[in-house]
Amino acid sequence: MAFWQFTRLKFVYPAILLILFFLDGTLMSALGGYFTHFPFHILPMLTFVWLFFGIQFKVYQDIPFWWYVLLIGVMFDAYYTGIFGTYIIAFLLGTLIMKQLHYWLDERIIAGLLLLLIGIVVYLIITYFAGFIIGIANISLLNFLIYQLVPTVILNVFIGAIFYYPTWSFFQVLN
Repeated sequence: MAFWQFTRLKFVYPAILLILFFLDGTLMSALGGYFTHFPFHILPMLTFVWLFFGIQFKVYQDIPFWWYVLLIGVMFDAYYTGIFGTYIIAFLLGTLIMKQLHYWLDERIIAGLLLLLIGIVVYLIITYFAGFIIGIANISLLNFLIYQLVPTVILNVFIGAIFYYPTWSFFQVLN
């Protein structure tokens, strides 16, 4: 690969990750009435979906991927909760589990969406238990699973399915 192709990927991937970080907050702010309509609480997780694409299409091999995961976790902690560590651990473990499972799953869309589903479930369960431990999660585990985890997984796996092939094509152009 030519040097300019590596450089392009090293700038484009984190730039899109940063844009999606702000887009997550903007979507939740603008469409919060729809996403949090009682009894459901749906979280758009575009940054996590982008990290999934980085693992699924093996972009993590060409960029400092784990530094980006750590940085986005710090940004989420600072911006959303103010409690340092919750999102760092959730992002790191969610992406690490997706990376480890990627060895056994192929690059077909169904296997990729299963990988995304598992990563989102791990991420959400870690954030729920962290909130439960520190006392900010005020719902039961069953309500969390039914009214937050399932709708959030459905929305984000749907987003992952829609953008799967366009993102794959985009990475092919960058590589």
